[in-house]
Amino acid sequence: MKKKRLPLAVKDATEQLKASLTDKGFHIFAEIDHQANAQGVDLDMGASRVLLFGNPQAGTLLMQQDMFMGLDFPLRLAVVEKDGETWLLYQDSSDYTGLYQVQGHPVLDKIDALHATLIDELST
Repeated sequence: MKKKRLPLAVKDATEQLKASLTDKGFHIFAEIDHQANAQGVDLDMGASRVLLFGNPQAGTLLMQQDMFMGLDFPLRLAVVEKDGETWLLYQDSSDYTGLYQVQGHPVLDKIDALHATLIDELST
């Protein structure tokens, strides 16, 4: 797992991520609001959201090489507040190659490039 501190609130970063991913042609499969779910059972926690997103055309290519990647697909981005700071959490190609038989797959480079672009957009 990789972490990047963001200069935005969780809600703002999540909204910006959704807009950017949609503009780039990705499908947002789900958004999970952990804070709202906790409040629904009378528990408190900091802001925490997870986006599940992807492009089935690219993801399928990786799963064809190692079907077990279905555990980690669609891709996920978590935006969480911890100790007053906002963090983006994600997995990159080194995480995937450590877990699955997908070493050298060209889609992994695209995933890393996407993360770099999103981080750049969120940091400016």
